[in-house]
Amino acid sequence: MSDLEKVIVARDKLIETAKTLIVVAQLADGEGGGPDLGFSPFIRDDEGCFYIYTSQLSAHVRALLQGNAARFMLAADESASQNIWARVRLKFEADIIAIARDDSDFATKMDWMQDALGPTMGLIRNFSDFHLFKITPTTGILVTGFAAAYAVTGPEFTITEHLSQS
Repeated sequence: MSDLEKVIVARDKLIETAKTLIVVAQLADGEGGGPDLGFSPFIRDDEGCFYIYTSQLSAHVRALLQGNAARFMLAADESASQNIWARVRLKFEADIIAIARDDSDFATKMDWMQDALGPTMGLIRNFSDFHLFKITPTTGILVTGFAAAYAVTGPEFTITEHLSQS
């Protein structure tokens, strides 16, 4: 197996096994002005877009609703990592769309999320403080180990180059 094939396998395994998406959003000045972070379970469609359903009670979610800058990350499970310093991770930027409850796609995605994520979705589905977001990756960095960082692009995280720094 070539080095590139190993990187692709690591990328695909991370995407397949990750259960939560880490969200980091820039807050407005009135909310502290710095970044805030959280995480959310997700589903991913056939085009590579992520969907999260999360509460605006969290500052980072309010920042997403306001259109503030945000970044996302998937990280390998610590217990499954051979070396915690070289944990496989994928950081990326994305286009973000809040899907309104009256949008025809909302019910479909909510049903899909409930099937994939379990009965809690049925419980929180009608909570008015929760919002459904579609996250379409644009660019990012995949780290698969020491000196193994790669630029990626698009929803499929296509590897474009080996980086000397990330």
